[in-house]
Amino acid sequence: MSKIIGIDSCPGGWIVAVSNTDYSSISIHTISNLEELKKLYSQIILIAIDMPVHLKNNERMVDVNARKILGKRASTIFSAPVMEAVNTNTYEEASLVNFKITGKKLSKQSHNLFPKIKEVQNFMRQNNEIKIFESHPELAFMALNDGEIIVSKKKTIEGFNQRLNLLKKVFPNFSFLVVRSTIKKSLANDDDILDALVTLGVGIKIYNKKFNSIIEQDHKEMSINY
Repeated sequence: MSKIIGIDSCPGGWIVAVSNTDYSSISIHTISNLEELKKLYSQIILIAIDMPVHLKNNERMVDVNARKILGKRASTIFSAPVMEAVNTNTYEEASLVNFKITGKKLSKQSHNLFPKIKEVQNFMRQNNEIKIFESHPELAFMALNDGEIIVSKKKTIEGFNQRLNLLKKVFPNFSFLVVRSTIKKSLANDDDILDALVTLGVGIKIYNKKFNSIIEQDHKEMSINY
């Protein structure tokens, strides 16, 4: 049966939330690399992932506009590096290249994601039959919260419970404790599980054509979906 997949980065590699197109079955687990998806699932039709999918040779306005929408939670969206910066060898070189092109240096957090950004690029090139969409959990949770930004950070008890309660409205049979018992904490944090599931929710909305998008005006394929 065809699969819709939501993906978030985690310490063990990637955490994936997988659903049939009729939503009859949902599972959450970790994989060490994206190529494992092809071994596990033969009919992937759509992926929503919390990672830059399309890069540019200059600053992406989708990131700028997403931060404007998130207001107090704007810091949860980092600026995607320019393509030239991703192909450098060191953080210092990457930051300098990015600064020359955009006027903005790269954070070390952003640079640490370079291997996964490259992995997404490679997976997309090698599997062009799969539709891959960029998403962002905080925008997705905002949409579930009737468009209201969730100010509490996801790693706090209050913030975690707010997000969990929103997800239960969409996935009433989801049990965090059951999923948590199947995934080692060394591989994925508590909030990674919620982020993967909310990203799956975005994938389902995209499949049903009921999603919101922030679109790059000069690059129609580039968008952040929620």
